[in-house]
Amino acid sequence: MLIVWILFVFVAICFYTDLTERKIYNAVVLSGLVAALILNTMQQGLYLGVTLTMSGFLTGISLLIIPFILGGLGAGDVKMLGMIGAFVGHNLVLQVLIVSAIAGGLFALVSMLRQGMATKRLKTFFIGVGCFVATRKTVHLNNLDDADAEKYAIPYGVALTTGVIIIYIMGSMNYLMPGVSAAGF
Repeated sequence: MLIVWILFVFVAICFYTDLTERKIYNAVVLSGLVAALILNTMQQGLYLGVTLTMSGFLTGISLLIIPFILGGLGAGDVKMLGMIGAFVGHNLVLQVLIVSAIAGGLFALVSMLRQGMATKRLKTFFIGVGCFVATRKTVHLNNLDDADAEKYAIPYGVALTTGVIIIYIMGSMNYLMPGVSAAGF
């Protein structure tokens, strides 16, 4: 149970800095990785602890590397999911990402609705795709980019934090997700 609380501390720090400064600090991620390695090694033994930590870290990084390369996420978000994976292992980090993606989508939808941007974005999307289908010219797809998109973007660390909390709650219910016992969850 200690590992869960320590994970929550690191995730809470990332949540706060991403929300207030739009940054996830390398020092926090690296400290979290080291803490996960120490705790997993204490609980699982040297070989299993290192294996669980590193496989979770690398899985978390690899799950978000493509969206990062495509410009959809910041590097801090990728490293944060890697840190989460170091705590929970490679099996649970995928579940955290799926729940986080759903939460992030809901956050984005609510944000667009609050700012009155949902209708504008849908209209732009359908017109751009319709023009592309009709003309087969990719210039219409390039026009889908919104110059103001970055200022309306949600901090994805918030979605990742929500994913961790939901997976923990679901794991605590145990009958919904009996396999969620890796790494102390």
